[in-house]
Amino acid sequence: MGVRIEFNRAAAKQKIADRWDGRVLAPLSEQILKDCNQYCKEDTGALIASSQAHSRPREGKLIWRTPYARKQYYVIRTASAVINPGARWRWAHHAKSVHLKDWQKLAQKLYNGG
Repeated sequence: MGVRIEFNRAAAKQKIADRWDGRVLAPLSEQILKDCNQYCKEDTGALIASSQAHSRPREGKLIWRTPYARKQYYVIRTASAVINPGARWRWAHHAKSVHLKDWQKLAQKLYNGG
């Protein structure tokens, strides 16, 4: 008498993808956007507002869309510390260096249904 175990890899992958898309992606993306915007250059608030209007958290896409967004992202000169003292160039990269472990913990918690 033996034991036979069958594993449906495609079904398992689909279940993981469904759980990720259904439980994790949108709230995780929203938290990442919030954390990134802590370091976003700010003058009039239009750059941060553009990220809130154009990002697509359900797709995991964070977008800063103004005519000057790309330039501001890569220009090393910092923004006025009066408006946003935490502003940095490459703000999303900086946020990742600061918050990655928190994002990983949040993703795991959301994935597990917590």
